Amino acid sequence: MKTDEAKYFQNPAEAVKVISDLLLKKSWEELASYYDLSGSIIGPDELISGQFFIANQPPEVSHPGGFWRYKHPFAPGFSYDNHQNEDKNTVIVNLSIEIDEGFGMVQRGFDSFKMTQSPKGFQILP
Repeated sequence: MKTDEAKYFQNPAEAVKVISDLLLKKSWEELASYYDLSGSIIGPDELISGQFFIANQPPEVSHPGGFWRYKHPFAPGFSYDNHQNEDKNTVIVNLSIEIDEGFGMVQRGFDSFKMTQSPKGFQILP
């Protein structure tokens, strides 16, 4: 992936909405363009093929909602909760989901992923 093809998010909250949409559409190439792969052993081909994002086999114990299918950065359905700085260039984006199980039972789930911040904006870290 060339640097002139790289895309950036304005903020982490926007990123969560766009990423969810791209995951649901299986737009792997566009989603890959939002990743900062510098210093990573992950290559762009692994992202573009979708192998980096989707699991083909469920684990022995898995949530019936199918969250296991999404390996990175998170399963669609999660919402932006907040973000915090890990260091001057890295933020941790915290996500949450509430699943109404009926009869007043609500299951809450949490997830997170990392992004790098530069003057151009935010990119996802693998």
